[in-house]
Amino acid sequence: FNNKLVGWLEKMDLAYFLSMKDKVEIKDFDIILVEGVVSTERDKKEVEEMRANTKVLIAMGTCAMTALPSGQRNNFRPEQLENIQADLKKFSYLPKCLPIKDVVKVDDEIPGCPIIAEKFIEIFEKHLNQ
Repeated sequence: FNNKLVGWLEKMDLAYFLSMKDKVEIKDFDIILVEGVVSTERDKKEVEEMRANTKVLIAMGTCAMTALPSGQRNNFRPEQLENIQADLKKFSYLPKCLPIKDVVKVDDEIPGCPIIAEKFIEIFEKHLNQ
């Protein structure tokens, strides 16, 4: 349980969630937390837009840091890749799954799957208090 959330909320405005995506423009953020892997052209464009509009971008979770487990397809044998080519094309997947840091500059990372709560608090507070 994060007992620091109430204090954090006094210092910030929560402005962008996936569920609010169509309602909020990504512009002039101090901190953006990004989770997940970059696997499509759309993912890549969104991460690039986020980076261009924030002072601090934090990769949150093992997927964002390493592109795994989705990145397992990066190591598929040629015949395995051939079997999934139609799906890759249909859904505009990139040739490889990418960790966030392979697409944009990442200022910090929060490890774990699920993330390590203590590490999240440490890293988030470091940037929140800058």
